[in-house]
Amino acid sequence: MQDNRRELTGKRVVVGLTGRTDSALAAFLLKKQGMQVIGISIVTVDDGVVPNPSLLPKCHIRDLESVKALCARLDIPFYATNSKPRFESEVIDRIVANKLTGKANSSCFYCSQSRMEILYEKMLSLEADFIATGHYAKVRLNLSSNEVFIHSNGDEASDQSFLLAGTPSHILEKLLLPLGDLSKNEIEKYARHFALPVSKSLEQEGFCFRTKESSSSILKKRLPKSLIRPGVVENVDSGAATGEHAGVVYHYITEKEPNLKSGGLDSKSEIVGYDYKSATIKVGSKNRLSFKGVQLTRSSFNAGIDKAFPFVCYVKFKYSSKFIKAELFFKNNDTVFLQFHEQVYPLIIGEVLVVYDSASATSKVLGWGLVGQRGEFRALSRVGRYERETDEKEGSGKVEPSYFRF
Repeated sequence: MQDNRRELTGKRVVVGLTGRTDSALAAFLLKKQGMQVIGISIVTVDDGVVPNPSLLPKCHIRDLESVKALCARLDIPFYATNSKPRFESEVIDRIVANKLTGKANSSCFYCSQSRMEILYEKMLSLEADFIATGHYAKVRLNLSSNEVFIHSNGDEASDQSFLLAGTPSHILEKLLLPLGDLSKNEIEKYARHFALPVSKSLEQEGFCFRTKESSSSILKKRLPKSLIRPGVVENVDSGAATGEHAGVVYHYITEKEPNLKSGGLDSKSEIVGYDYKSATIKVGSKNRLSFKGVQLTRSSFNAGIDKAFPFVCYVKFKYSSKFIKAELFFKNNDTVFLQFHEQVYPLIIGEVLVVYDSASATSKVLGWGLVGQRGEFRALSRVGRYERETDEKEGSGKVEPSYFRF
């Protein structure tokens, strides 16, 4: 879509600005292409949401005045929107719920969904034609089907297509990604060359509010003490109780050196799960979070995919920048199964997995889903199942579970 530059000249575009290099250069490039650029900063949290500024999400607007100065330099209008209540309900509340039940924190994925929707709403209210961000991914239009898809950035270390996988098609149709063919290293050079008044883009490992310090600060303000339930720590490899904890919300799955109320972990163990009913933290070896098969629930896939047959695909999630090869099997409208070609670690219930059509520099996002049941499984032949059911009726056999077995 954005490759047809003749259609963009003179069009109005709303650009999400953070005051840092990526979004600033996106606005700069679009203005250079002859577009009418409008800068918008989305304010999601207060600085005091965490005890240390270094723990704030990298997309947090740390200084609105610097963004205003950037817009003045680019000679574009600037707006800021207060989206704190929306961020609270769509992102923070999910963090709290997942912490209580020991599920994965996919805050950056849901934050990106929310931000794209906000930009789209502002585009409508400002009577603009497009929205744009500084994400390192591509938007491509299929000329045959007229559908718009997210594609990966060619630089593995820069690629952010994962974050945009949940963007609905009506927003993708209006989305421009000027940095889609560039890497982070190139962006920093261009920003210096054009002397843009911006801060360097921040590195962030995994996702926002990951550390115990940041998540504990959020939880203490939102949870009554009655929900922060202490309990025991159980080693699932040995079956023995190894200590006590003050509340699962103070810990996270894959944690290797938890500060427990009593007891501790050996060097080969980590937190691998949580039983909500008994408030038991489960610890064990890394193998407890390594799987070759997984069920995806609440999945969403592009229209036009033939769901009648399995196919080879490639998967990414927040713990891996590399593509993971798998076979995908559709079960029903929102449930699929993935069989990986290698053990994948760590797979945590509630984790977002994004599915691609290839492992190339222009991989297309096919869909995404949440990790549900995990384990080894194999597809069962429908013919074989029919034969076994027939034998069962005749009293000579046992019926296998339907289609997939974990």
